[in-house]
Amino acid sequence: MAKKTGQAEKRRHRRVRVSKPVQAKTDSRQIEGSVTDISAGGAALNVDAEVDGESQVELDIEDMSPLSGTVARSYDDGFAVEFDLDEEEEDRLLTELTELHDTINLEDL
Repeated sequence: MAKKTGQAEKRRHRRVRVSKPVQAKTDSRQIEGSVTDISAGGAALNVDAEVDGESQVELDIEDMSPLSGTVARSYDDGFAVEFDLDEEEEDRLLTELTELHDTINLEDL
């Protein structure tokens, strides 16, 4: 998916590129795939399934606390989720993302 010009400047949170298994649960089904990037605001998922826009979704991402959100948009090979987090949940996620980012950087050495 091509980025729109200026899209990076509009982001409120820095994204971390990852490849982590995920189970996404909607009201009607459970979908398996992988998270391709994540931030405190949301995540992009690579899945082989179509999901209705604005569906509520629960994410179980490997080695992370469960997250909930709303499908923000769909694309050819997955969908993006905007998280519904309170301040405490956002702080917890930011801590997890910092640890994840540090682990990824160490693996690159």
